Amino acid sequence: MPQLHHRSQGPHRVHYAPQAWREVGRMPAETFAALQGVLERLGDAHLRAPEATGGRARHPVPQHGFELEYSWDERSRTLTLLGLVRVSHAP
Repeated sequence: MPQLHHRSQGPHRVHYAPQAWREVGRMPAETFAALQGVLERLGDAHLRAPEATGGRARHPVPQHGFELEYSWDERSRTLTLLGLVRVSHAP
């Protein structure tokens, strides 16, 4: 009897828009590692903002003083980092 295999969601691709590369290139290695971790986690639909599909969403990374601006394409399972916005640490 054939076995049914459920396809897992699997990994996703991350694409950096040109304007995002400018900011990424200025980051220290520790901050870049944190950025990569956040982008990996945003592949999970439970963490990703619903408006990211077909539009733009923001995700705060307060410990490093910026917000990510990103979009999600479900068909290609690609997260596109559109930009980084520096935010103030002040309350």
